[in-house]
Amino acid sequence: MSIALDGWNVPGFETRVNAGIKLAGGDMSGFGSFALSSDQGVKPGTLTVNTKIPFEQESDLALLISKAKALDENGARIIYTINNALAQAYKIRKAKFDGELKTTEIEDKRGWQVAFKLVEVQSVSEREQQQLDGEANQNATAQATTSNDEVQNKFNEVEGP
Repeated sequence: MSIALDGWNVPGFETRVNAGIKLAGGDMSGFGSFALSSDQGVKPGTLTVNTKIPFEQESDLALLISKAKALDENGARIIYTINNALAQAYKIRKAKFDGELKTTEIEDKRGWQVAFKLVEVQSVSEREQQQLDGEANQNATAQATTSNDEVQNKFNEVEGP
């Protein structure tokens, strides 16, 4: 199965892509006699990619490593648009390199075994939360000024020595 980052096909053969999401929750059974768990949302998805790159394609390996290390103008890792059938099934559209990019020589295949992980950013859950936060900010009413400001204003109004 192939995978592309911003339209650039990850090099190699026998490429395997694995995907997963964490459905976070906590055990609350100690708070009563029921076996309860708390729902803590859907965490960002991850894609694990394993591929084999021939020794003759050293420049492709170097380009993959440079993409993993790439930073934007703010010093943050580059976010890539992902093109892969499994990622599409998980609705993972954008991701960045996370954790370790590991390369191991495989002599019998005359190449390198390369493994890396991509973590989802701007997930559906994150976008929904941002929309909710934006709506909450628009609908919120301003709180009263702090009591300290009121006291300071009263001192300013008083004339005296």
